[in-house]
Amino acid sequence: MPAIQPARLKIEITKIIAHFSDPVEFVRSLHDLFDFYADRTRHPGRGGKPFSLVRAYNVHRQVLQQIEGDLAPKAAADPERALALADALWQENWLECRLLAIAILGEIPPDPPERVVERIQAWGRECGQDRQLDASLMVGLVQLRKETPELFLRILETWITSPDLASQKVGLRVLPPLVEDASFENLPAVFHLIAPLVRNVDTVLEVDLLGVLHALAQRSPRETAYFLRQSLIMSNRPGVTSLVWQSLRAFPPEVEASLRELLRRC
Repeated sequence: MPAIQPARLKIEITKIIAHFSDPVEFVRSLHDLFDFYADRTRHPGRGGKPFSLVRAYNVHRQVLQQIEGDLAPKAAADPERALALADALWQENWLECRLLAIAILGEIPPDPPERVVERIQAWGRECGQDRQLDASLMVGLVQLRKETPELFLRILETWITSPDLASQKVGLRVLPPLVEDASFENLPAVFHLIAPLVRNVDTVLEVDLLGVLHALAQRSPRETAYFLRQSLIMSNRPGVTSLVWQSLRAFPPEVEASLRELLRRC
């Protein structure tokens, strides 16, 4: 990977963004840039980075940040062209292209919200167990959450209460970064959303539920412990007990000890 020269990178990206209204040429030029800055010495899953299941150029984060920053005002000013570009980028099935597609969605005004929400739901289904893309899904919903927080929670409720497991998984994957955001204070709404799934655990959702519980335990350990105690009392299903056991390490020692004692009595 060549050394990044900020002035040169800026010029290269400006030339690419000139093709904002031409997704085909934009994507072609973008691949050329990514190929030039690709780090072919990195291997998936090493160095503490989330493992990705799609192909990746492994470009330095600075490259993506520069593109995202320069694209942001254009995406906000011209949502229709931005959506067309985001769709084209997602279809490329390269990690950097998909991360950029999600970032573009995050800059688009949510009016109407459906154009962003439908894509996040569809793309979330395609992510499978791709943790790096999962971690970025929340970025695509940032404007919706900022401008219409109540609508945002209603959409999450629609996904999580859907009979479709794939939709439930998308909703659960969006929750951890929401819980981790210190400006988000409506934790009772999150507990309300996940309660039915925790008390009737589907093994397909277990990993995603654990992700939410770990985030909640870090943010509000005592409230989360109370929620789990109530779940154990209200449900005698073995899946609930297993879920609580697996979530223990996310709690402070004193809270973990009290939950362990409860589990021994169950």
